Amino acid sequence: MPSSTLPIPAAAAAVAATRLREEEVDKYYSQSPTSRRTARRRKSLFVFALFALLLVFLAGPFDILANPFASVATTIRSWFPFCHSDKATNDMSSSTTTHPHVAGKAWHARALEHAQTTRTEFEIKKDDLVLTVLLNSQVEPEGFTMALFKPLHAVDASGRRLTLSKADFDAFTSDIEAVKELPSTGEFGGQWRVKHERTGYPIDRVLIPGQDEVSVYGWSKDVDTLESETQGLDRLPASLQQLIGLAKEARDGYRRGHRDETVVEQVLALTNA
Repeated sequence: MPSSTLPIPAAAAAVAATRLREEEVDKYYSQSPTSRRTARRRKSLFVFALFALLLVFLAGPFDILANPFASVATTIRSWFPFCHSDKATNDMSSSTTTHPHVAGKAWHARALEHAQTTRTEFEIKKDDLVLTVLLNSQVEPEGFTMALFKPLHAVDASGRRLTLSKADFDAFTSDIEAVKELPSTGEFGGQWRVKHERTGYPIDRVLIPGQDEVSVYGWSKDVDTLESETQGLDRLPASLQQLIGLAKEARDGYRRGHRDETVVEQVLALTNA
């Protein structure tokens, strides 16, 4: 009967030949350690290449033909799923999260820089007053944040007279006009209340000549959810959020007891007149 195995003599000869070849190879490499290490490296690389090629073809042969390098990269990335998970991506990007651009942002820094080279002098007049923002907090029960005057001027919390660029001034007036259109909350001081886990937050008061006062309890650049629905809204109106955010820049560098009281008192006198 036919057999699928080699005859015994042939098999023995094959085994003998293989052993002889192995002995010759071992003898050669034993005399050349460097060559032996090189051969092992080549063998390892060859095995790895075959393994990677097999994985690539199993991953999707049609994609490989279109873009083989991308397929290899995808396969290798799959070996380390955490490094490319959505969570890892979000964690890495969270440190560089960019917030939506707010017109006029950093206006105070630009105005201070301008003041270093150009002295700002303007007469504080009621007819030019556009906006006053005050602060009521446990530390400053009657705090002053800033005032805005036509055509391009401001007084910051330290009492410094500043000149704004037209773009920055327009950013303020745009939000002011939008705040004028907001519905009344029906609360004292036109108060909007931002939701927080605790109490005792400051109140920012927005005073626009000819308009009823509008105020925000607990303003935060990160939180705008209201304590309860107000005039059909569950979030602080964007115009009010932005306006107070811009105004608070005027407190940068401010220290209690170190402001120009004469200038601030002039502004407060016009605001309360």
